[in-house]
Amino acid sequence: MRTLKTNVYILLRVPTVTVGTLSCDPDYFSLNVKTQRKDLYDREEELAFLEKSVELPITVVTGIRRVGKSSVVSVFLSDKPGMLVDLRETGPNPSARELFKRFEKALNSSRIKRLWQFLSERIRGISVGPFGVVFERGVEQSMTLSALFDLFEDYASSERVVFTIALDEVQEARGYKRLQAAIAHSYDYNKHVRFVLTGSQVGLLEDFLGERDPSAYLFGRAVSRVEVKRLSKERSLDFLNKGFYACGVDPPKELEKVVEALDGIVGWLAHYGNYKLKGLSTKEIIKNAAMLELEEVKKLRGKYYLPILQSLAQGSASWSYIFRFVRANVDTSERQFNEALKQLVKYGFVEKNKEGYSIADPVLRLAVSKTWKNFEDW
Repeated sequence: MRTLKTNVYILLRVPTVTVGTLSCDPDYFSLNVKTQRKDLYDREEELAFLEKSVELPITVVTGIRRVGKSSVVSVFLSDKPGMLVDLRETGPNPSARELFKRFEKALNSSRIKRLWQFLSERIRGISVGPFGVVFERGVEQSMTLSALFDLFEDYASSERVVFTIALDEVQEARGYKRLQAAIAHSYDYNKHVRFVLTGSQVGLLEDFLGERDPSAYLFGRAVSRVEVKRLSKERSLDFLNKGFYACGVDPPKELEKVVEALDGIVGWLAHYGNYKLKGLSTKEIIKNAAMLELEEVKKLRGKYYLPILQSLAQGSASWSYIFRFVRANVDTSERQFNEALKQLVKYGFVEKNKEGYSIADPVLRLAVSKTWKNFEDW
């Protein structure tokens, strides 16, 4: 085991921990969205699919939360003209100003200075400053997203390239209909612009695409689809082993039990590796993750959601079992129950499978059942 120099880190909802200064290459355990291919474990199949997906204007990337969709798309874009627009926490009805600020940030992260100059020369209210492109206040009133996408088309055509706009967690902005309209416009008229839409909340993503709504802007348009799946147990174990060795640290002996508990969700595996390197116990790491998941559940307003999740805490269950469990704990009608269960599926907290329904995220299952309290360092 490498001898470590000591530094002090303060972590959210966990105690101050004395840890070592480590240099990891590749850095599999980074909690940020990956930007370099070497730091992204596996995913050759998903990246290869994205390379071929330029045949259609829209590619949809799905997968449950923390499975690594954003990192896959970010690495895909790392050597291509394009940008990744983070739409997380915009709220379902973001303002035009909020969306344009998200595009501004994405343009600056892209580091495509020729595009910055191209836009500033053609749009009043867009300038290039010392830190990148600047969308001045009011620019969202003088132009539409459709017009912005048309300018991306003009730029891509002049450069003889395909320009990719990746919208991460696009369903978050589902209430802003002008975004759907702009994508539909670009789909129909722009030959050099492609969209990659990611979403963890599959039901809401389907609503955004208007798959069952003939009046929706994107209804009926062909899309490519790729699912980013959980890692197998073997790949999960390999990920953790390689991650620790890349940091010059011998892997803990408990890895097989950790893999069993975290069920192939690469975000949680990286979370475990990251905080294990910082000196936390396994119980502290799992508790921290469980508290994060409970915070997500608290965002759902309604008295039926938690009882439904509690009914699934021990594994898959049928509709009738869940309904009986919920009705024994809260006063509910079948209609109210069905609507709550439907929303949990839409938001990606619950999956429908052959056995009935189950909690999608293993850490959420631990949080709801409170079994994280049973974890110790193995």
